[in-house]
Amino acid sequence: MINAKLGFGPMSTEIIEAIFRYSHYYRKELMIIPSKNQIDHSGGYVNGWTTHQFVKFINEMKEKYPMSNIKLCRDHCGPGFNGVHDLNDVYQTIETDIKNGFHLIHIDFCLYKGSKDKMLEESKKAIEYCLSLNPNILIEVGTDENLGMNFTTNEVKVIEKEINFFKSFCDPIFYVVQTGSLVREISQVGSFNKSFIEKVICILRKYNLKLKEHNADYLSKQELIKRRGLVDAMNIAPQLGVVQTNYVLNKCLLYGIKFDTFMNEVYNGKRWEKWMYKNEPNKLLCTLIAGHYHFNSNEYKLLIDKLKEHEDVKENIIECVMNVINHYDENC
Repeated sequence: MINAKLGFGPMSTEIIEAIFRYSHYYRKELMIIPSKNQIDHSGGYVNGWTTHQFVKFINEMKEKYPMSNIKLCRDHCGPGFNGVHDLNDVYQTIETDIKNGFHLIHIDFCLYKGSKDKMLEESKKAIEYCLSLNPNILIEVGTDENLGMNFTTNEVKVIEKEINFFKSFCDPIFYVVQTGSLVREISQVGSFNKSFIEKVICILRKYNLKLKEHNADYLSKQELIKRRGLVDAMNIAPQLGVVQTNYVLNKCLLYGIKFDTFMNEVYNGKRWEKWMYKNEPNKLLCTLIAGHYHFNSNEYKLLIDKLKEHEDVKENIIECVMNVINHYDENC
């Protein structure tokens, strides 16, 4: 069982350590939610780690923070999330995750290239494969791509039909519902659809399911309070990467360390494109948006080495990330 209300993306070693340290100090159960493009059986943008290498570091953190309670949860396990639509790649992720002791797998086929019926059929096969490898693996489901849409009551019937489909062959713990939240650039541009969620939560409670909200980054105290009693758990990811990038760039400005080369690398990498909203792209904004995709680059590591001459940059980043975690923990 998972009782954690918060899941955080592992964009760097500092962010991972901050999650463990917070859990250890405050005795809080938290989720770490790597997506396939971050960490996977064949590697990802976070340190270039394979799943096995990632879990090795996780185990080091467990030893360092023995009172921590962290659940390993695969986020968005489905075709297309790492640019690969081959279903064999999805099954390799599942096999490797279970072999390495993940607690939960989110089966998400919203990017599947096929009909809705076929998408559900393939989702079922993937879940059944998970359960064949580990009957106790926890399952999260949700098949709609998050677009920040405000749904109406008409969609409640569709959701219940889909829940019935999944409940016919498995017992998921989380069901992902589009709440209206949406992350773009470095802010929350969505709007919480409370009236819709109040209707959905009645359905979920009937089936003993918890509501999981994705794209919960950059929410204010007031927005978090709106979700109390309705949203059971939420995922926060890009915000942590932006916080780390922002800290590094600000300290570079303070100490007169040039970061033009790093900005050029991030800008030319174009990982910021999917996050753009209304602003015109500029190098600084694009670097804040997508800097975390390049934490493993030589250009970023050079900035960190130069900052180390002035302060304990690792510890300070960890403290910044813990402040974000505390914001969500206090207000959920």
